[in-house]
Amino acid sequence: MLALTEASFQGLLEAAPDAIVIVDPTGLIVLINSQAERLFGYKRSELIGQAIELLLPERLRGGHIRHRSGYMGEPHTRPMGVGLDLVACRKDGSEFSAEISLSPFPTADGTLVTAVVRDVTQRKRAADELERQVHNRTAHLNALLQFSGELLLARNFSEVLQRALHHALALVAEAHHAAVYLYNEVSDRLDLHASAGFELLLPKSLTTRAGIIGRAFISGQTQHTQAAADWIVLEADEAAENAPTGAIAQPLIAQSVPIGVLLLLRDRGTGAFALDSLATIEGLANLTAAALVQEQNRKRAASLTSLVAVLEDQQRLMAERLTSAEAAMVQSARLAAMGQLAASIAHEINNPLYAIRNSLVLLEEDLPESMRTSPYLQLAQDQLGRIAKIIEGMRDFYRPQKGDFAPVDLNMVLRETLALAELNARSSNIEMIFLPQVELPLVVGVIDQLRQVFLNLMLNAIDAMDEAGTLTVRTFSESNTVIAAVSDTGPGIPDEDLPQLFEPFFTTKAHGTGLGLAISAHIVQHHQGRIDVDSRPDHGCTFFVALPVMPRTGDNDE
Repeated sequence: MLALTEASFQGLLEAAPDAIVIVDPTGLIVLINSQAERLFGYKRSELIGQAIELLLPERLRGGHIRHRSGYMGEPHTRPMGVGLDLVACRKDGSEFSAEISLSPFPTADGTLVTAVVRDVTQRKRAADELERQVHNRTAHLNALLQFSGELLLARNFSEVLQRALHHALALVAEAHHAAVYLYNEVSDRLDLHASAGFELLLPKSLTTRAGIIGRAFISGQTQHTQAAADWIVLEADEAAENAPTGAIAQPLIAQSVPIGVLLLLRDRGTGAFALDSLATIEGLANLTAAALVQEQNRKRAASLTSLVAVLEDQQRLMAERLTSAEAAMVQSARLAAMGQLAASIAHEINNPLYAIRNSLVLLEEDLPESMRTSPYLQLAQDQLGRIAKIIEGMRDFYRPQKGDFAPVDLNMVLRETLALAELNARSSNIEMIFLPQVELPLVVGVIDQLRQVFLNLMLNAIDAMDEAGTLTVRTFSESNTVIAAVSDTGPGIPDEDLPQLFEPFFTTKAHGTGLGLAISAHIVQHHQGRIDVDSRPDHGCTFFVALPVMPRTGDNDE
């Protein structure tokens, strides 16, 4: 019966899928199965009676004796070396990762310990590989997150590309060179925009079908090689000298459309090139493409915003010019109507007016000497003279006195006109100052008409200063224009009167006709010039008369 029991026990050992080693209380091997023979490379006879430490690397044997002694003091079923990487040693000295479980059972000769040993090298290698992949993937995802954050801080197109190259080379440690080619729609070529790690100059431009770069762009798929031979096959139309030993051409795709290619090269080393990083490189390329398109859109938006602002300014200027032109047309029509009315009134009134004046002259001769000095007679003659002056002004407004246009020295005209105006200010305390520009360009005009304009402005200034102040006349030139400025230190013109200032019959004077400034503006306009006023309450006012410079001889010659 005992023999049957021993045979049955041996059969159980042999049927076990794992290696089994049984040791006595002193640590000597007393029994093994055939799986243990195969696992450790020893024959059964070579292990029976040997210390269990024979199956451990020599460096671990001393420590194992201590652990074994401790275990035998309180034996129990448990896995061995929980949390530790256990290592066993074969007969040939090779080591392998092991998983060991211990089980004690008592016998008449003492407690025996059964060690079940399993080779977990493949499993540990797979676990290590999985852990490495998880670690790498986590590192790559962190790198992409960091890259995404940096893209938000990128200030321009070039900075986006440089950051992309930096991260690409960091992700693929074995890559030595990186470059970015972007598609140029105008030339239908791929142009180099950024590179890193290249000592030699790269082609500045490539056709969209040039080698691995063109294939990546056309196909929209990653192209990669792992050996120089593969590169030569792919680049059969290019020189094989200095061929890289590994290459990746990753298309930059935005909204499903390739916009360029990211190129990574390895110029030394063999074997797989960046296979673990291909997914991350693709993610980096997509982020780069999105950032580039966003930067392009930002530039387009800025350009469009600038263009809209320019168009709005142009529209505003056109509106202002149109409004000004409409106002000028309305003013011209109004002046024309007023001129025709003035001419008609002057014609109708002139004849009876002269009849009345002649009748008064004749009546005065028939009156006694004592009645010829009658104030009523003098008043009638003065008022008739005023009416005659108004009619003459109305006629001048509609049909100014004619004269031939000729070169005019505006400084000379103003100097003579100031002398005339000074006669009207002899009894007042008004200072007159003339500040002419030396060598003032000539203008073309009718001297008498220009003198009429400036005399009217000077007399208005004298009237405005009420017996005391300063009349200043300046001349200067700007571009192709000569400007005469007549300034006074009077009370200025109220803002509400400025829009009507040059309209016929508008006046703020008690005895004014309202024709002086209207006639002056008419004459200046007839000279292709303009008249403006700058007035501030209590700070006087300045009238500016701008006239075009006389063309130089030959200016109009073709």
